Parts: sequence; structure tokens; C-alpha cells
Amino acid sequence: MEKKTSGLTYAMLRGITALLIGVLLVFWSQSAVLYLIMAIGCLFLIPGLFSLLTYFRKPSLDGNRRFGWAQVLGVGSILFGLCLIVSPVFFEKSLMYALGIILSYAGLSEIIQLVSARQWVRVPGGFYVTPVLVMLLGIFILFNPIESANLPFILLGIGCMVYGLSDMVNVIKFRQRNNDVEELEVVAEQEEQGHVKVE
Repeated sequence: MEKKTSGLTYAMLRGITALLIGVLLVFWSQSAVLYLIMAIGCLFLIPGLFSLLTYFRKPSLDGNRRFGWAQVLGVGSILFGLCLIVSPVFFEKSLMYALGIILSYAGLSEIIQLVSARQWVRVPGGFYVTPVLVMLLGIFILFNPIESANLPFILLGIGCMVYGLSDMVNVIKFRQRNNDVEELEVVAEQEEQGHVKVE
């Protein structure tokens, strides 16, 4: 009984946590994007620091330390990580502009390929839907880079909210059904015990 109660409590806490995370992602998606870029900066910073620390701690065989490509990459990784951490807003815009250009080019080039393919084969109109949508998405990102960066986090937040609410509703339904089943089991046990006594 205690295990079932603790399991239901855990499930309820899981639903509430998902709901709160969803609310935070929907209403503070801009901050979530910036924190993600800063976290990526940390992922570049830590390996760079590690490579430099290894270089300075490792004893050289001939007494002469040589600054190789590993150390150059380590310094570059540190500098890039610091740039991401210090100015995430600049990199957010740059990243979204690059993504917009890539998507626009990809959609346009696919449309051109389909148009040129019409010389040899019949191309149904449905084939143009995806490249046109990709190109329009790229153009939208180019003109609205910040809103586009927030969109995935808003969708993720909505997903978390839906999951949290559905999980909490399921827990409440499961608890009600569980109580009904326990009452039936108690009644069945009493009837069995009464039947045994009569015999």
C-alpha cells in the first residue's frame, strides 16, 4: 500500500515538474535560448581548458615543451567558448541568420531541380509543397531571427505542459480506480472469510 502511494506521489510530482518546466519555456523562451548558447560555450570551454592543463602538467621527455596543434585547438576552443558565454545574443542572431540562409537555399535549389526534372518526367504538384515550405521557413527566419529562435522552446514548453497535465490527470484517474479495486478486494475477502466460517 505504501509503495503504491509513494509511486502515485512520485508520478504527481513528475507531472507538476513537467508543467512548471513547460510554463517557464513558454513564457521565458528568450532566456532559454541564451542559456542554451551559454551551455554550448561551456562545452567548448571545458575541453580546451583540459587540453591546456594536460599540456602543462605532463612532463616533457627532453625538457623542451612544444606547443602543438592540440594546444592550438585547445586555445581556440577556450576563446570560442568564452565568446559564446560572454555574448550569447550576438551568436543567437548569427546562428539564426545562417540557418535562414541554409533553409532558403535548400528549398530554392530543390524547386529548381524539380522544375528541370519536368523536361524528362511528370512532376506532381505535391512534390513542390515541402521545398516551398522549407524556403518560406528560411525567409521567415531571416526576417524574424529572434522569434524563430524562441519557437522551438515555445513548442517544447507546450509539449511539457500537455505532458504534465495529462500525467496528473492519469494519476488522479489511476488513484480513483485503485481505491475502487481495493474496496472490491476487501469486500471479496470478507465474503470469502464469511463463507469459510459458515462451512
